[in-house]
Amino acid sequence: MNKFKVFFTFFAFSWLLACGVGAFCPLIGSAAASEKLAWAGVILNALALPVWIWLRYLYPQKFHGDIRESNAFLAVLIGLAVALLADGQLGLPIYLVIANLFVVLLYLYHFSSVSHPSLPGINQQFPDLEEQTGENCNISDFCRERELDGAFVVFLRGSFCADSRSQLASFERLLPQLQKRNIGLLLFSAQPMSSWAKAFSRRDIPAPVELTVHQLEESSQDYPLFVARQGAPLLMYPWQSAAARPSAWLVDSEGVILWRELAANYRTPARADLLRAQWFRLVD
Repeated sequence: MNKFKVFFTFFAFSWLLACGVGAFCPLIGSAAASEKLAWAGVILNALALPVWIWLRYLYPQKFHGDIRESNAFLAVLIGLAVALLADGQLGLPIYLVIANLFVVLLYLYHFSSVSHPSLPGINQQFPDLEEQTGENCNISDFCRERELDGAFVVFLRGSFCADSRSQLASFERLLPQLQKRNIGLLLFSAQPMSSWAKAFSRRDIPAPVELTVHQLEESSQDYPLFVARQGAPLLMYPWQSAAARPSAWLVDSEGVILWRELAANYRTPARADLLRAQWFRLVD
């Protein structure tokens, strides 16, 4: 995500929250019942997406999204329908719900999209990655030291991202199956492990020892390939401005890329089911 997308995302959610909260005011007054119903539609229409994203952030194992955020989008459309049917005067509620629908669609299909630079392709060597600790991560060395047949390499956008948290939760369930098939799992992000440990603690479970998120070294040559330096949400900028571009790779024990998934949208990163469907390539 570039600066413009980051700014619009901040503006979009600020607009939806302001619109939804502001719509409570007409409900308190002495307006007609139909007008109050129209404003109730505005509230549902405006707050559906922010509330849904917040629920997914808090409970990544219970709530799962998709490219359309179907549950939230259904609520947005229901709010739109309520406002259209209740506001016979064609007043402000109708204009607001239409504007909100436009904002939601822009966020879902454009401003949460991810652009990737030119990256290594299938049958090419996966590059060495330098960690913040100064260590150099070579996939073939990683597999040889642990006697693995291969490894999945996954880049997580950030602990502030609901979809990254959901993605990480899905990897918890995948770990035993990976171990049975002698496949490793390497996780990278632009944040230290302490940030991800807090993400686990918010769900009242300890961070598994097997799931370690490695922080990429900002000054390394390959850092810009996998990280957008200003891709984090605007509110995170005082603490964190960089965000990894979500991607997943299957690499054999020699460090050769067998499969890759470059997420087109940061809300649809590669989860456990997608990785599970690809490990047959190591056998072939």
